[in-house]
Amino acid sequence: MKKKVLAIAIGIGFMASVPVMAADHSIPTAPKDYLDMKSPLKEKKDVLDSGEKVFDRKCKKCHGAKGDGHGEAADKLKIKPVAFSAPNYMKGRSDGQLFFIIEKGSPNTDMEAFGPGSENNLSKDDIWSVIAYIRKTFSK
Repeated sequence: MKKKVLAIAIGIGFMASVPVMAADHSIPTAPKDYLDMKSPLKEKKDVLDSGEKVFDRKCKKCHGAKGDGHGEAADKLKIKPVAFSAPNYMKGRSDGQLFFIIEKGSPNTDMEAFGPGSENNLSKDDIWSVIAYIRKTFSK
């Protein structure tokens, strides 16, 4: 009986020491009306400068200064931020898909909604400018 109790105690201790893994997560696909969206802003200096300011204020702490997903807050997150700088990551994402995630957030992650009316309350132009900045700066 003592061996059985000891085995159970050891088993519980082992299970308690195993890190909790984040649930599988997939990025939600935007509805068709978003997927069809194209940025109305051109990648001009003023747009990119504005996008960089928004990125530095709102995105860099998780996505990192290099867009690699290694921002100062990333280690604390169960589901790690997307690395925009990963080869071909940006190439495979439509403007509308990026807009949707930034505006609405990503359920069951720390990616909050940043769109108009959210707590972060970025304008649509702010979102488009950060998309232009991300594409120009981190696309490989």
